[in-house]
Amino acid sequence: MRQIPLRRLAAAFALTLIGAAPAFAGDPIVLRLGNITDPQHTETKAQDYFAKLVSEKTNGEIQVRVFSGGQLGDAGAQLEAIRLGAQDMYAGGTGNFGKYVKDWNITSVGFVFRDTEHFKRVLDSDVYKSMEQKLQDRGFRMVLRNGVRPGKPIISTKPIMKPEDLQGVKVRIPPWEGFVKTFEAMGAKTVSLPWGETYLALRQGVAEVASATVSGFAGQSLHEVAPYLTLVDFFNDSFTIVIGDRKFQQLSPEHQKALLEAGHEAGKYYSKLAVEDQAQVIEEMIDEGAVVIRTSPRPFIEKMGPVVAQMEEQGTWETKGLFQAIQDVK
Repeated sequence: MRQIPLRRLAAAFALTLIGAAPAFAGDPIVLRLGNITDPQHTETKAQDYFAKLVSEKTNGEIQVRVFSGGQLGDAGAQLEAIRLGAQDMYAGGTGNFGKYVKDWNITSVGFVFRDTEHFKRVLDSDVYKSMEQKLQDRGFRMVLRNGVRPGKPIISTKPIMKPEDLQGVKVRIPPWEGFVKTFEAMGAKTVSLPWGETYLALRQGVAEVASATVSGFAGQSLHEVAPYLTLVDFFNDSFTIVIGDRKFQQLSPEHQKALLEAGHEAGKYYSKLAVEDQAQVIEEMIDEGAVVIRTSPRPFIEKMGPVVAQMEEQGTWETKGLFQAIQDVK
């Protein structure tokens, strides 16, 4: 039998070790995280904090690069890129998840949650966790799930104090059925536009009302063209970060654990920051000419009863009794 020199065996063994080296040897793993918020938005700040935590927890072996302001496309395009493996992560609300799991459509329906405290309890409920699992089955895993957004009020070019004030008014909406049905229940007309076009739409009269977080309003300077801020929480949803589940499964168990821990800590950081930021932003908007309207949500809520029943009957979400299950969370 032919003898193989020891130096060749050593070289072959070295090459084998190189081939078996983990993916993080040498250059770090870089994960691209996209959003549609401006760089100073509380959500973007939370993502920067998440990126910092991930780097610390992995000793620099994973680096998260944050692309803000829709650099990677609108929310729908970014989620589709994740599904196709062209993007790693997306940060934002939950309204766009309904395209993949119909139950998530309920999070874009007005007044589904009684208040922020009720919403927090729903986040920890079996109902919500079941929805998360369905989303994961479709390829999206939440690494940040506990970001409690302040409720979404409305901003407008004229005062809105009761549902009747929305009769015939043009409301800018994202392409979510829940938003459409909510404002149609108030007698409004809906105009579907990308968030980045909202300022121009309000200025030109294409839209007269928009709904988002107060930070979102300020980030786009919407109060310059729509000075009336009605502080009724029409919508509640969570701030999340999702990663493609295939990408997540490619990471080592240690790296997976680091991402989840960083997500949980960043979620708590965001929830605190968002409340503080909203109070400060409202004061700044008032100083810049905004008019704050505080009114009872009850008349708006009463308009939603028949609409919710109709949406469930029509299969807007797939789980029968989902609305009631959310209401029953104590």
